[in-house]
Amino acid sequence: MISEWKHLMTPTVAIVLMMVAAATIVFLTWPGNLLLPTASAQTLTGFTEQVSPSAQTNATEPSVAVDRSDGTIYVAWQASGSHVARSDDGGRTFVQTPIGDFFGRDLGDVAIRIGGQTPCATPTSNCLPGTHRVYLTSLERLPALLQTRLAFTDDRGAHWTINDLAAVNPALVDRPWLAVVPSNANANQDSVYIAYHNFTDSEIYVASSHMGGQTGTFTTTIASLGHVVSPTILVTDPVTGIPFADSFCNTVPSGIEVDPETGQVYVQWITADPVANTTEGCNVSQIQNFHTVWTSRSDDGGVTWQANMVYDGAKSENTDDIFATLAVDDSGIPGKSGNVYSVFADNKVAVQQYDIWFSHSGDNGVTWAPPVKVNGDKGTHFFPWIGAGSTGRVDFIWLNTPDFTPSDAALSPWSVTFAQTTNGNSFRPTFSQTSTSSSVMHVGGICTNGIFCSFNGGNRDLADSISIAIDRGGSAALVWTNQGRVLHGPTDIVYGCVTAQQSAIAGAKSGLSCKGPAGP
Repeated sequence: MISEWKHLMTPTVAIVLMMVAAATIVFLTWPGNLLLPTASAQTLTGFTEQVSPSAQTNATEPSVAVDRSDGTIYVAWQASGSHVARSDDGGRTFVQTPIGDFFGRDLGDVAIRIGGQTPCATPTSNCLPGTHRVYLTSLERLPALLQTRLAFTDDRGAHWTINDLAAVNPALVDRPWLAVVPSNANANQDSVYIAYHNFTDSEIYVASSHMGGQTGTFTTTIASLGHVVSPTILVTDPVTGIPFADSFCNTVPSGIEVDPETGQVYVQWITADPVANTTEGCNVSQIQNFHTVWTSRSDDGGVTWQANMVYDGAKSENTDDIFATLAVDDSGIPGKSGNVYSVFADNKVAVQQYDIWFSHSGDNGVTWAPPVKVNGDKGTHFFPWIGAGSTGRVDFIWLNTPDFTPSDAALSPWSVTFAQTTNGNSFRPTFSQTSTSSSVMHVGGICTNGIFCSFNGGNRDLADSISIAIDRGGSAALVWTNQGRVLHGPTDIVYGCVTAQQSAIAGAKSGLSCKGPAGP
């Protein structure tokens, strides 16, 4: 959950949230130095740039999207509300594009994506022809607390259209994620999907619009039940005949993605098990071990869903040093599905050893390969994020420290790692791994209990997310929160472009990497 909640913490609100709140993650970063290699990895080149204004000292939770039609980069983050910046020169400079909302600032929890071409043939006061719509989701403060706001711009951020009640749930909304299928006609026909959970049953809901996210165009289904239901009812698994209670009251929503060639929608979450979920309490402090990872797929634009398990670890395992994330690669053939990928941190090897684990599905998420360990170093590894390009090509970013029990007292040093596989769709994928900085981006512990960190005293300085995207040249676009070596110090958002790995897009022109419409 978002750090702004501390402003809402009356005793009554705190008690309610402790009883029903689902936690999210916190994440780390490194200062804006050149990207440097480790001794055991290939040479890594690129650059970094601070995105958030220096006056903002509480910037966290960045999200990045790249318009592959011209290379424009958009970065969103939260700092006492949502913010967006645009880069026209491949990430070397950024222009702030403030969002004006009649109801004032929102609460953050941002996600940003690129849509279809803008719906105008000639320029208007808020539409530029030949560009692409940009979408931003966040949690609303007004007119309705903890609902989902959708903002979009048709003129590269100069003006924003606000849908203040895009995804609405009577039990409130937590951690909305965003996915978009751009229309070949215009952005008013884009398919827009918002995935989230609430504060009661905690199932995974997906709100869908097939009219470009315009006000009044969203409908909602429950993806984690694998069935079309709204409001919630108890659904029976059609195969086993057992009530589908695996995810009831305890989930962490972990992303939503679309297949670029088929439009199929995939949503992911982690949870415990029916016994733990129903006997150990609902979403109080993630006291259960969230040892299962699930995805659900929709083939009909979010109307119906089929849920399948990615991984069920031992009950001692815990994937909730969150988030798990997912990606879908591009088959390059219209109508042909790509491979689906899942990544998560887990203590599969030892209780205090959190590594990055990776799995793939070649049959639309129905069956999944046994997870394989990605990282080659020792220590603690949290918050993996992935982006997929052409078949089998997946880029990673995560946070790591050499300490197995990181803490504020130990001033545990954290850094950001980039990794890649070009055969991620095989049962024995290989990985290259490189540190993305020569200096520390955070010191101390990392609390992964979301808003409950306010009650257990955990270090949540970096809030809950980092992000990765792939640009038109096949290079990785990365964003993270930077805090440097100062315990509880100010935070800012950093963008990095990685250019020396293999291209994640088959046949992409390398000269287009880290390059926007204004060059360089």
